[in-house]
Amino acid sequence: MKAPALYLALPVQTRAIILMTMSAIAYALTFVTVRELSETFSVYMLVMLRAAIGTVILLPWLYQSGIGILRTSQAKLYGFRAILVYSGNLCWFYALAKMSLADATALSFLMPVFTAIILAVWMREHLSGPRITALALGLAGAFIVIRPGFTVISLATIGMLYTTLSYGAATAATRVLTYKDNPSVVVFYMFALNLPLALGPGVYHWTTPSPADWLLIGAFALLSLYSQIYMTRALALAEAVIVMPTFYLQLPLAAIFGFFLFGQMPEIWLIPGAALIIGGSYYSLWSEARRRTRNKEDGTR
Repeated sequence: MKAPALYLALPVQTRAIILMTMSAIAYALTFVTVRELSETFSVYMLVMLRAAIGTVILLPWLYQSGIGILRTSQAKLYGFRAILVYSGNLCWFYALAKMSLADATALSFLMPVFTAIILAVWMREHLSGPRITALALGLAGAFIVIRPGFTVISLATIGMLYTTLSYGAATAATRVLTYKDNPSVVVFYMFALNLPLALGPGVYHWTTPSPADWLLIGAFALLSLYSQIYMTRALALAEAVIVMPTFYLQLPLAAIFGFFLFGQMPEIWLIPGAALIIGGSYYSLWSEARRRTRNKEDGTR
């Protein structure tokens, strides 16, 4: 049996988790390219290139599918998500340039917690105890990683915290958008609508890349694109509380890359802080799965 057939034969939730795992790997590698490129280029330019190259790569898909596929009844939500993603990208890239990859990644794990909370409010679901517990544990973990009052809270740290909130909201919006629109359309609009926002600042801060830089920029753009494609498809297949925790693979990868490529030694506080953030999200996931099992059992009685 060929690989695509084997993949399609898997349960839907398993396929979603595989896609989110691939997204996590692509994100971790994106962190490396951003860190390297930020030593030469402005974050404004990098955000613009990410949007431009991602849009260009998706143009063949648009040509094949036809312009009509872009029709949507969710234009305002797309616009709101574009603002969230653009501002989040700027803060995210700045944080990656100034912080250790492991610390930035650990704080980014607040994103699934915010996504679950925002989706619950958005869908007018009951804010269950496990979700509130996950949020409390996540914020406690972030407090340990940041250690306010014991170390200076840098602008990069504040930027990373904003990124987790804005990306959490953007991920919730992505989940809602995929209810009505094709996942590929959702990804295309993310890049295409970010381009006009990023164009002015990006051109103003332009630095002409060398041929070697263009190769790294190309890798950065492809990794950024496919991290979003995999994430969007994963969210289209399963609930956020099921697939988002697989993002945690980023932490060991970021720590390894940071150590061997940039000489970054993670601080001991990272371990308990990340454990609280991860533990909170997994508790939320376990509780949600348990609740669904109980509902199914009650329905069969």
